[in-house]
Amino acid sequence: EKQSGDDSTTRSLADPAVAGQATSVASPGGPKPSTEAKPAGGMSLREIIPWLCTAAALLLAVGFWIGPGEPASPSLADLRADLISHSNGVIQVDWVPGKTPFEAPVSGDVVWDGKSQRGFMRFENLPPNDPKQSQYQLWIIDPMRDDEPVDGGVFDVSETGEVIVPIDAKLNVVQPAAFAITVEKPGGVVVSTQENLPLLAPVPEPAG
Repeated sequence: EKQSGDDSTTRSLADPAVAGQATSVASPGGPKPSTEAKPAGGMSLREIIPWLCTAAALLLAVGFWIGPGEPASPSLADLRADLISHSNGVIQVDWVPGKTPFEAPVSGDVVWDGKSQRGFMRFENLPPNDPKQSQYQLWIIDPMRDDEPVDGGVFDVSETGEVIVPIDAKLNVVQPAAFAITVEKPGGVVVSTQENLPLLAPVPEPAG
């Protein structure tokens, strides 16, 4: 009879159902199973947090390496205003119709600083030109140099409204008496006949 009882116990432990029951009974006294949630990828939250910190540090390092973007360049209007406000003895004269004026009125002015040899032309409603047909050219009349005016640069106008053009004097200007705009062939000319001179900006003589 004792042998029969031992065989019964052995068969019970070998039975999967019984073994499962035995395991569940022993569980409360043993280590608890892990209840930590895992994403579909199989990584735990403890594993994800260090990875996110590393990625954030890498992005921050890249941002510092690239550095801030280049500051925006000042506009011609800003440069013109700066020249007027920070230059002593700057010349500012208005455009008036020349000997061959445009059909519609054109206004604006010339700003010139003799010390820095820098200046700007400003136009309101200057007719757009076709660079393949003709171009505008600035001339600076300076009696202190010689009889020929100084070439102030060739330029184009593509739209109506206000247009600001930097002056590109090819020679040093001593004492300008006037600024003139002519319409020339593409590329401009070395010496103008001044046959088509629509705008002029005379400089008043110094007082005294």
